[in-house]
Amino acid sequence: MQATHHQIVVIGAGTAGITVAARLLRENKKLDVAIIDPADKHYYQPAWTLVGGGTFKYKSTERDMKGLIPGGAKWIQDFVDEIDPDTNRIVTRESGEITYDYLVACPGIQIDLDGIEA
Repeated sequence: MQATHHQIVVIGAGTAGITVAARLLRENKKLDVAIIDPADKHYYQPAWTLVGGGTFKYKSTERDMKGLIPGGAKWIQDFVDEIDPDTNRIVTRESGEITYDYLVACPGIQIDLDGIEA
């Protein structure tokens, strides 16, 4: 695997990661922004309180990730296994080593709905 470099790497494509990437690219479309997240679905978690209250359907909080990645950003659908801030480097499971000038870390949570007793 060959090393890749991006100006800005965002770990996490939840609401925070997508918003940061979109805001940066809105300010400067020439930025080289990569978003790393393995998920193919995005869940709008603020609505989950409404789901818990019975006024909103869980399935309505789900969107395809592909449609939410901001234009101009590169989506790397992979897991981050290692972060080395001293060398501005991360290592992913499949894509290998990625270096960066700036890192934004907003990995969110790991959802395990099967762990909830019905």
